[in-house]
Amino acid sequence: MGSNPAYPTNFYQINITIDFVMAKKSTSIIISTSIKEVWKVLSEFDQISIWADNVDHSSFLSEQTEGVGSTRRIQMGSNVVQETVTIWEEPKTLSYEIVGLPPVIRRITNTWELVNDGSDTRVQLTAQITPVRPPAEILAKVLSRFFTRINEKMLTGLKSHIEQTSIKKEKNNAIP
Repeated sequence: MGSNPAYPTNFYQINITIDFVMAKKSTSIIISTSIKEVWKVLSEFDQISIWADNVDHSSFLSEQTEGVGSTRRIQMGSNVVQETVTIWEEPKTLSYEIVGLPPVIRRITNTWELVNDGSDTRVQLTAQITPVRPPAEILAKVLSRFFTRINEKMLTGLKSHIEQTSIKKEKNNAIP
């Protein structure tokens, strides 16, 4: 092993990765149905535009249609992003990384968590935004507020879609 005159022989190279403070915002809603029914809608990963009013179009970008690695493209107005599933724990947790936003953000993830609440389901949606370096922390906090508003609309849309679908099923089942 040759020696490098720039470093003494007792010099150790240490690589340290520092994750800067991430902005994390959660919001939740109660949906009058079972976890199974909520998961059924969320797991149709390419169908978000059916129930999320703020999503104009959605489609799969991957051949894989469920599980970790499934990727969809969504369009919200003139903004287009790609979302790739990173956690798929049926029927409790769905998490995906969002790509296509400002480059000052290292990583953005949305995580859906479903919890039994009696005969209802509590759905919590958490946005986590990690900036690339400390000066971007302020932008991450601003973006987290923006994502909270988007996520609140998605939760409301999900609740409305599921509960309206449930009412239609009940009416159809009541018809002799």
